[in-house]
Amino acid sequence: MRKENKKRWVIMPISVFLMAFVNITALAGNEGLTKGETIPNPEFLVQNSFEYDQLPRPVRLYDYKDGQNLLIAFLPDISPKNNYANVMTAAFDSYFAEGLAFRAPFVYYSEPQPLKVLVVTNNDEAQVYEYLRKMNIDFDMVSDINMDFANYFGISKWNSSSDGSFVYVVNNDNKITYANHDYRGEGEKLKAVQGELFTLLDIKHEVSPDLAGYQPLMPGDEARDFSFSYLNKEVASTDPDGMLEGKLSDYLGKKNVIIAFYPAPFSMSCGMEVTKFDKYAEERGLNEFAQNGFSDNGETEILMVSVTNGSILSKWRDDMGLKNLTLISDYTGEISAKYNSYNPLGWNQRTVFLVNKEGKVTYIDWSYNVDEIDFALLEDHIKALN
Repeated sequence: MRKENKKRWVIMPISVFLMAFVNITALAGNEGLTKGETIPNPEFLVQNSFEYDQLPRPVRLYDYKDGQNLLIAFLPDISPKNNYANVMTAAFDSYFAEGLAFRAPFVYYSEPQPLKVLVVTNNDEAQVYEYLRKMNIDFDMVSDINMDFANYFGISKWNSSSDGSFVYVVNNDNKITYANHDYRGEGEKLKAVQGELFTLLDIKHEVSPDLAGYQPLMPGDEARDFSFSYLNKEVASTDPDGMLEGKLSDYLGKKNVIIAFYPAPFSMSCGMEVTKFDKYAEERGLNEFAQNGFSDNGETEILMVSVTNGSILSKWRDDMGLKNLTLISDYTGEISAKYNSYNPLGWNQRTVFLVNKEGKVTYIDWSYNVDEIDFALLEDHIKALN
């Protein structure tokens, strides 16, 4: 659903307002500013993308921040030539600009907002306007076609549209507290940014599972039962009561179960993974219907588990058009710890378990690759069960 009547700022650099002092060392190559450094304070024209009757006004970066924390990303391109741009910007919009990472169970204060999100791209002004409309995003963007803004952050050029982005988290004292110079929409890096922002915003994420309490599972072991909250497939994302409760043992004697752990919604590989599993589940359901006249997604249930709240899962489901998967919110990490899949840095390793109807683990992939080879291995084991 399109967000109407929201103010978005498009910031366009102009050389006449650039600061007189340029960091020559930073211009020498794509070194990029690093953690602990103070960000520069160049001057820009600020223009509202909806209220066209207002004249642009010059503003410095510090004034734009206005003492708030800042998430700023420099992208080489937002056109289809950059295959990760849409995923990355959708993640920043959902998690941080809309504040879904900070809501339920946390309270996110929007007046005033504790965080600014700014995306700088090497595209012209017209492309930026079109991108804002097409993506329907809440954060601010910068048209930096001449790389004036990027130069101040030590980024002198882009070699291709698919170069990794430069992503920074800046505290309210204008100090960089997180820096990544090769960000391509990965879930692990997205969760690292979230963790840094949680620290700056003093949000206590109660993720402290007992990692030492579980020995690694082996094929033939009894699956460890767990209770879980999952996204109701039939409820719209705007419904606050869209989460239901279940147990792994509910499937005993009824279905085989794939338990797939993944780092984060709104990331490149995770999007590819859930799309593949969703299509597989749909095809299984169609085959079941053709044979028996009814369908319950075949004999295999697919549980997708991430250390993510229901608000983000709900939006991701809608954006991805997922209809056949059970998306589980393992917000405390307890389920992931039981299956030795939790990374202490705050996200899940990409692991896959196959549990048969008797509750036995029959197959484990401790490092699942999102490719046809690993999926084919899993599918072979499912066929053997059925």
